Amino acid sequence: MKKTFIFTLTLLLINSLACNRSDRGFKHHPSGLSYRFYEMNPEGATPETGDLIVLSMKILTPEGKLYDESGFYRMQLQKPMFKGDFYTALALMQVGDSVCFKLDAANFFEKNRKRDLPVEFQQGDPVYIHVRMKNIVNIGDLEEERASIYHSDREQEMNLLKNYIELTNTTVDPSASGMYYISKKEGSGKKAEPGKELTVHYTGTAIDGKIFDSSLQRGRPFHFILGQGQVIKGWEEGFLHMREGGQARFIIPSDLAYGKDGYSNIILPYSTLVFEVELIEVK
Repeated sequence: MKKTFIFTLTLLLINSLACNRSDRGFKHHPSGLSYRFYEMNPEGATPETGDLIVLSMKILTPEGKLYDESGFYRMQLQKPMFKGDFYTALALMQVGDSVCFKLDAANFFEKNRKRDLPVEFQQGDPVYIHVRMKNIVNIGDLEEERASIYHSDREQEMNLLKNYIELTNTTVDPSASGMYYISKKEGSGKKAEPGKELTVHYTGTAIDGKIFDSSLQRGRPFHFILGQGQVIKGWEEGFLHMREGGQARFIIPSDLAYGKDGYSNIILPYSTLVFEVELIEVK
């Protein structure tokens, strides 16, 4: 038993380190991503959108250097955000599978992970992700866990926020209210001011990355008048920094959003929210 365990562990290490030495053996998915299975478990369960999946994961640079790894990484499987993204890749797997995915690094970090491209990568570089799917937790169990553990009080929320800021390499300081404003693109048009009608596009996620609302997914922008209490406090503060054409990320603690009560069954109590926003027009 011990020899078998050591052999399996060694094989996984070799596979992960050799994952990007060449593209030999990789298959090409219609979505554009490339993949290579090292182990397949046809009897394993297949995750569905909304399931919490448990993974071990190694992320490698194009040169084969280990960028990040986790032996126990949990995430919620979402609908693909764009063609050939990480969620598309994970939907190909079953519990017990071990596979290496080759994805566009900028898309993976900026769109799936909601963070800037790390300095170890350049625009156009691939990222190689070696993944083993270890388990699936269904959506009902996930919501119960979220409600009972991760949204119990403000102290827990602040601990999660601190971890998120570190994980995403956010270097800006919070405002006096506790909100983080990260400019992604400076606008050159009219400035957003109280009393002005703003037309915006946005995608809102919980701190764990789950999308709860998106004007982009609905296919139409959102309109509101700034400074009249039509939106949460974090939006009132964040858009004051922006001009037409600007893009930004708002990281908004719950006391500037939906507080200890949450919102319906969509946003749980003590939820820090993350918004990717674009200011289209100021009237």
